[in-house]
Amino acid sequence: MTGPGDSDARGGERELEVDAELVRAYEGGATITELAARFGMTYYKARASLISAGVALRQVGPATPPAPPGLVEAYLGGANIHDVAKRFGLSFGVARRMLLQNGVRLRPKGGGRT
Repeated sequence: MTGPGDSDARGGERELEVDAELVRAYEGGATITELAARFGMTYYKARASLISAGVALRQVGPATPPAPPGLVEAYLGGANIHDVAKRFGLSFGVARRMLLQNGVRLRPKGGGRT
């Protein structure tokens, strides 16, 4: 007969085994969605397990391309993100991400300067 502590200890060991296997599979290229289905857990539980194991999660979706020449300079020269985006044929979100990727500190909304 086992006591309550025995069950918890084995459950804890099993969790460590699952976490280690989860990490190996993710680092081997499996997606979080695939892992959740494989290990019978929710997407959020699988994601949380990877994060708690110290895994750097891959970027979701396409990567933002490098900023075209002149984009950062235009913003730093006083143009707002909407104007920069229009000038370079980009969406507001892509232009903003490009600026952030280049280490630009964005001005507050409303045109103020920092």
